[in-house]
Amino acid sequence: MMRVQDLLAEDSLQLRLHTPSTAKSLATSISYSAPAEFLDPTPFLGANCLLITHGIGFNFFDQRTWDAYVERLASVPVCAIAFVTGVAHRLIPTPLVEAAKAHGIPLLEVPSVVPALQLQRFVTSVLEAERFALTRQSWELADLCAKAARSGGSLGAVLAEVGAAAGGQCAIFDTTGALISCWPASSRWTAEDLRRDARGARGSSFALPTGGTDHFQLVVRGGTTGEPLATLIGPASSILAMQLNSAFKTSVPHQAKLERLMHQLEDWQGGALKELTRTFRTTGLDPHAPTFLVVAEPEKSQLPHAWRIRLAVQEHLNNAHVFTYRGAYYALAQARTDTAADWGVIPDRLLDSLGRMVPGLPLVIKGPLRSVDELRLGLAHAQRLVREVKAPAIAAPMSIGALVVATAGSGAHAAAENLLAPLLHYDRASKGQLLPTLRAYLEHDAQPSRTCQALYIHRNTLSKRLALMSRLLNVRLDTLDGLTTCMLAVRITEDAP
Repeated sequence: MMRVQDLLAEDSLQLRLHTPSTAKSLATSISYSAPAEFLDPTPFLGANCLLITHGIGFNFFDQRTWDAYVERLASVPVCAIAFVTGVAHRLIPTPLVEAAKAHGIPLLEVPSVVPALQLQRFVTSVLEAERFALTRQSWELADLCAKAARSGGSLGAVLAEVGAAAGGQCAIFDTTGALISCWPASSRWTAEDLRRDARGARGSSFALPTGGTDHFQLVVRGGTTGEPLATLIGPASSILAMQLNSAFKTSVPHQAKLERLMHQLEDWQGGALKELTRTFRTTGLDPHAPTFLVVAEPEKSQLPHAWRIRLAVQEHLNNAHVFTYRGAYYALAQARTDTAADWGVIPDRLLDSLGRMVPGLPLVIKGPLRSVDELRLGLAHAQRLVREVKAPAIAAPMSIGALVVATAGSGAHAAAENLLAPLLHYDRASKGQLLPTLRAYLEHDAQPSRTCQALYIHRNTLSKRLALMSRLLNVRLDTLDGLTTCMLAVRITEDAP
């Protein structure tokens, strides 16, 4: 934008600076020019306007009157005063110079050979050219943002285009003041950045036109501000709003296919692998590409988190289905193109994004899963683990629980029930607690102190029960083999349909 110092550099205007002015004041942008010939033009002026005056009727010499005049202009504030000599005043009045010095407003002398209209036309023509160029740049930015969104780019990718054009950092906050996305990813933001606009950092915060009940605010710092920024990001803000609106949409076209896929993934004894692969492909996912699974079990108060999960996943994987199934949230996500990415680092990146977006949500990340068979195992693992976590977590590559579900056919179920039958019979006949004791012992890693604490029993009581269970089961509970056998039997019977 045109600045005060640009006027001084224009030879055709022959302007002279009459006040010692700081580099900051001379670098102030000019919003427009306004001719005014009366003592209080402030009701008709806007911020950073260039006041042009001949001083007609200013036939006073009292320093206080000039001070009051300049003080009113400083309250607007004007960016500079352009005083035209040769009409009402041969020279700039000395009291005006002193008042401008006191209030830190640059005072420019327009010589009599330069008509005031010439100065006004020059300012207007330059500003119009700048606004035209800025408008064209805004549509070019919108086109770049649209291309990024159309090619599967995340909300962060679109923000990167906005930040680069504005020459600063940018972020999106929701109505609660929580950070949704930012660029650069390494930048740090707080709710204070959102409130700063209300305290004077004008033109750095803008409401995005989502058209719904959820409201989002775009904040830009360290770059263009004010009206130029509003003009620049206006069209692009619609692209950002569309990205946010898409996060609220569930995978409705694929919902039925995704539910059928979940049924088949959970049915270890039913559908063949070929049929499962075919269903997986109908959802728009590639059975040969690495797949990432996210499972979350929200409370009723946490239901609005679905769109947050979608945004976090789309930051790293652009082909994502986020859907509900039996009261839980699921995300199946892949990259649309193989960019030779290091798939092993994506879980950590997902954890960072999800930990920021839904910090208190029980959620499990599993992947990369490189086949439909591995996805089936990963699903069984994540469904069990999500009941144990209190915040977003990454699942280990392998789980005994998932292997139990995968291998436990009808024969394994019968064998597990036969193994545990003596404990069931004893508990029914004697009103005992052998089977609950065995479960607690296994859940607490066969540690007597923790088991006793959980069951509120004495250590001697636990020892007697363990000895009796070993005799009834004909399995030694002081060996890894015996403990593993019992653990598998308990898991198989728990997971029985």
